[in-house]
Amino acid sequence: MRRLIAATALTVSAVAVATPAFAFSAAPKNPVEALKKQFVAGKGVKVSETTTMLTDGKPTGGVGRMTGVLAFGKKGVVASDLTRRTKGGPKVSDDDEFAALFSPTRYISVNGQTYAKGGLYGRDLPEGKKWVRVVGAPDATLSGSQLINIFDGSVLKTVLKGAKSVRGGVYKGAISLNDLSRASGGVKLPGKIGKVKVAYAITVNSKQLVTRVTSVAKLDFGLLGVMSMTADTRFSDWGSKVTITAPPEEEVVDAADLDTEVPELPSVLTEAAS
Repeated sequence: MRRLIAATALTVSAVAVATPAFAFSAAPKNPVEALKKQFVAGKGVKVSETTTMLTDGKPTGGVGRMTGVLAFGKKGVVASDLTRRTKGGPKVSDDDEFAALFSPTRYISVNGQTYAKGGLYGRDLPEGKKWVRVVGAPDATLSGSQLINIFDGSVLKTVLKGAKSVRGGVYKGAISLNDLSRASGGVKLPGKIGKVKVAYAITVNSKQLVTRVTSVAKLDFGLLGVMSMTADTRFSDWGSKVTITAPPEEEVVDAADLDTEVPELPSVLTEAAS
């Protein structure tokens, strides 16, 4: 009997030693924890976003699209390579200056600098130059229209905790712009803008990773009508290998060195957690 017990103990010990350590690692308990585990240098996620705007229920302008990849560091998103385009806008001729508004524009944010190519940034460039370095632009910006920044752990925790319903991996709720700003460490917004409610739906998969964020914000401009913006952002290939590098310096021109003014980055920015 003693030999049997000893042999059994030896077998159990051998199995424990031979079993890979990752077999015992606990799965993330919640989306915030799962997000933090993704912050590994050299890894990232793919992003795709669709933005629509309505005024009094009628489409305003075209449908905005953004696609690309985000690269992670130890604390969050450190770089991005994104392309924005608008479809279904007003009809313009190829030589119309407004045509550039609806042409694809690519943004690369890396090492504290943001570079733009195409669209309004592609006009009247010096010979050999293809990219415009945008002064003062935040690095690793999503440059999108999504108001819910899931890469800020405090924001993600706030919206998940404030959800009014959770069903099938989908968290649904509403939050004011002031509370969103507060969650991200921002200041109180002026006037009625801070009271604007943002309705949201956040979907997570079996690994507790966010795969989709939909937000809807409505602003009442009185006689000008009620404008609503819907941003539908999807994330895929979490943990995939991502490498983002700055454009060749010989192809870059600083915005300040151009004879014509260039636009700032999109007015609604979702900055990465720092």
